[in-house]
Amino acid sequence: MEPLRKFYSIGSIIIDDIVLPDGTTRMGILGGGAVHAAMGMRVWTDHAGIIASVGSDLPQKSRKELEETFATEGLVWRKTPTARAWQVYESTGHRTEVFRTDFDQFLQSSALPGELKGVVIQPAGFHIQCATPEPFISWIRASRQLGCDLVLWEPWDLFCRKENQDEFRQLLPLVDIFSPNLTEARNITGYFDVEDVSRALLSCGARMIAIRMGADGSLVADRGGRSHHIPSIPPDGLVDVTGAGNAYCGGFLVCLAETGDILRAGKCGAVSASFALEQYGAIYPLAGLRERAAERFERIQLLS
Repeated sequence: MEPLRKFYSIGSIIIDDIVLPDGTTRMGILGGGAVHAAMGMRVWTDHAGIIASVGSDLPQKSRKELEETFATEGLVWRKTPTARAWQVYESTGHRTEVFRTDFDQFLQSSALPGELKGVVIQPAGFHIQCATPEPFISWIRASRQLGCDLVLWEPWDLFCRKENQDEFRQLLPLVDIFSPNLTEARNITGYFDVEDVSRALLSCGARMIAIRMGADGSLVADRGGRSHHIPSIPPDGLVDVTGAGNAYCGGFLVCLAETGDILRAGKCGAVSASFALEQYGAIYPLAGLRERAAERFERIQLLS
């Protein structure tokens, strides 16, 4: 019997303590890029997993949420504390993140490919959001050795600088999909107009791009000349934009792997992002999720 092929998000698990404009708080909320992206995958597949380090102090509630929602064989347990951050919201909707974990410790505790030897087998796709150039390059090498068909790179904001353009030229051809947000893409290329940004990224070696533009939707394009602007889907009720970009990447990856259709993948990404906007934290109810996703996909078909 062939092993079950799963999609994995490689990144971080963070516990968020949220402070709202009226002073009320929501403490100990499960977040982090890997969790948000994997949740975006779960909108479209039952076979989504997380690869990330986590501390032994992870709250039992969060551990249960992870185990009930995702494949968790890729979790690497550390003696160091789980990463934690304050998320402080203003009445304007502006959010300030205050990272409470020492950043060097955060980097040093990241999961590494060698720790998962024999655990992750023939993945269907990887979403990668980690430090660059390492362990990013090691994860790319490991993904290909494992026979992974698709790798989507969602870069860290602090690496997206024009002075790193030479490094981007070396790294972009290693992945199948590159998905920065528009601000990050502008910072890399030095261009402002999204069409110019798109062409510049493709000329830097990207095979396929999905530029995320928040409420303005996304632009997906590839080196074969396909290019589409995809609208966003207004959520049923906007609560928090945190993690919507991660969720988009997860949905895009799964749909592209299953259909090979870049336009459809972008629409699936938009659907995944819409769910992330409707609540605080990364986990949303699975009951009826696939049916609601199908309805929203039909809605975006009418918008585009």
